[in-house]
Amino acid sequence: MRPINLLPPEVAQERSRRRRIGLGVFAAVVYVALLAFGVLYWNGKVAAAEADLDAQNSINDSLERDVVTLAASGEIKTEFDTKAELVRSALSADVDWGIFLNDLARLLPPRVWVETFSGSIVPEATSGVLGQVAFSGVGFDYPDVSSWLRALDSGQFNGVTGPWVSTVSEGVIGDTEVVTFSSTAALTDAATTNRADTLIPEVP
Repeated sequence: MRPINLLPPEVAQERSRRRRIGLGVFAAVVYVALLAFGVLYWNGKVAAAEADLDAQNSINDSLERDVVTLAASGEIKTEFDTKAELVRSALSADVDWGIFLNDLARLLPPRVWVETFSGSIVPEATSGVLGQVAFSGVGFDYPDVSSWLRALDSGQFNGVTGPWVSTVSEGVIGDTEVVTFSSTAALTDAATTNRADTLIPEVP
């Protein structure tokens, strides 16, 4: 059987109206919830973007400080290089005369001894030549003077080249006959030291 509705039409209309109102309220609540979710979502995105911006600004500030520091380091490096070059220039003709004389004593012929020695540096001398060394010595005979020249010119004595005897004369020491001589030689670059390298610290 078809159901029979005994309620007046006004009740049905009221129910329908309430249903529409309920649906409208539900739709409004859903809409507001969606709006709230959207606002929260985009606020989160904005906050994350602001955090990224702050982090990038911090990195930029750090990089700017590094640039300033590096600029100062560059000035210090330039000053260091300038002073290092001054040291190298000042010691370009540096000779350790103590080592020089020690090497000389090691190569002296057994019948020769040196009485006086002098060395001089000549600025802007011939290429490879720093200056001159001069000696006065004593031997027992003329062959001893020859031995002296051969010792200097043997290549074992780094620092001198072209030895020459300028004067030789006979003499007596006590009861012993001797010959005295004067000798010169050119002082070469091989006599220089590496003192500049030891004085200038190595910068990593």
